[in-house]
Parts: sequence; structure tokens; C-alpha cells
Amino acid sequence: LTNADSGKVIFMDASSTNTITLPAISTVSAGWNVKIILTATGAVGTVQTGNSLENKLSGQVTKIDADGDAIAVQSDADADKITFANGCLAGAVVDIVSNGTLFYVNGFGTHASASDKLTLTQAD
Repeated sequence: LTNADSGKVIFMDASSTNTITLPAISTVSAGWNVKIILTATGAVGTVQTGNSLENKLSGQVTKIDADGDAIAVQSDADADKITFANGCLAGAVVDIVSNGTLFYVNGFGTHASASDKLTLTQAD
């Protein structure tokens, strides 16, 4: 993605491995934003920061299983990757908004059972 993609809705088909790379934070203006919606699963869909995985994602993702028995909220202040794992259900969504210094993340996803199907993490 680039600074010109601000305001777009991106539909991610993760029926095969798919990666979306955000622009380097230094290239986006305050208010830059995208919404990413998962349309299919079967493999892994990844949203990662640009500029060699800069740790500029800050926020949380909420994960809930399909029958509502398990709910988990995962927060991170300096992540570089959002992952829709195989099994995350279509319709999972992540909103990303930048203030010009960080990308702020708010995500929601459902899954059949395990609570790790949508993650916000920092690569090792």
C-alpha cells in the first residue's frame, strides 16, 4: 500500500497465503487509514508494516469464538504484524489509522474454537 491508498477498504482473500504491506510510517500523513476485511480463509493472511517491519502498530484485536464462549483481547504497543490465521472466519476486520507517527489498530475476528486466529504481534 501507499499513502494514496488512504480511505480504501481492502478485501483480503487468504484462501492462499496473502500479505499486505503498509507503507513506511514516514511516508503517510496524519489521518491515513484503511479497513481490511477478510473474505476467505484456508491459509494465512498477514498485514505487516513496511520499512523492514518497523514496530509501529499500536492497539488491540478482539477475538471471539463462534458460540461466544471464549473472548480474548490482545493488545500491543509496538507490533509489526497482524495475522488472520487459517480458521479465522470471513468478515473479520481490522481498522488501521495513522497519526503520522504510529498506525493505530482496532480489530475484531471470530473463529470456530481457538482464540489465536487473529493476532497483533511483533516478529521475533
